[in-house]
Amino acid sequence: MSQELKIKQISATEIWNGENRSTLRDGNIIHVIAKGEQTLQSSLQQLEANHIFSASLTGKVSFLIDLNQAGKNSPEARMIWKQTGEHENTFKIAMYGLHPVARVIASFAIGISKNPNQRFFKTEEEALAWIKE
Repeated sequence: MSQELKIKQISATEIWNGENRSTLRDGNIIHVIAKGEQTLQSSLQQLEANHIFSASLTGKVSFLIDLNQAGKNSPEARMIWKQTGEHENTFKIAMYGLHPVARVIASFAIGISKNPNQRFFKTEEEALAWIKE
């Protein structure tokens, strides 16, 4: 029997979604640390966390996504991220990580999206610098 995941709002700037962590950073940036396999349920909960953060922001939102500890994405999870990337309120999505799985996840996400503002970087510093350009 699988355990139902729930999001937990730690503060106005931090939400936990199972093992995943999201923090709101300056400049309308949602920093997501993805850990483990990303399922339909965890992706829907991430979407809920994104909506909570977006409600407190003005203007477009960028995503800084740490894939260093991410596992496989289910097909449903990939579609949810595709929709997020193509949403009119999304500005940029910068994914980073040195783990080989991160590269596969990023290349797939970038390949299926119509948003040209998605890129993959090796480090958080490179990804953040691109978002802030």
